[in-house]
Amino acid sequence: PNVVQPPMDHSLLRDYIAYAREYIHPELSDLATRELISSYLEMRRMGSAGGSRTISATPRQLESLIRLSEAFAKMSFSRVVSRSHVKEAVRLMRVATQAA
Repeated sequence: PNVVQPPMDHSLLRDYIAYAREYIHPELSDLATRELISSYLEMRRMGSAGGSRTISATPRQLESLIRLSEAFAKMSFSRVVSRSHVKEAVRLMRVATQAA
């Protein structure tokens, strides 16, 4: 039968996650902070536009964007949250809120 091999050994993945949890605590860079602010304000503007089905962004969504950005940085073993991490978090949030 066709058996699909996982792309990464289970024990290696477990060790990778454990290391990231223990030692990687990313902090927001200035560029990432600016990107978060501008993306959040854009989400608020989109939500306040009449006739739009998207939910207006709240401080809770901003906190979620920060946590997602930090998680993307942690996945790449980065000690600094970059602008690209924020962009990916915003993309994920938009896809998730459109599907809801």
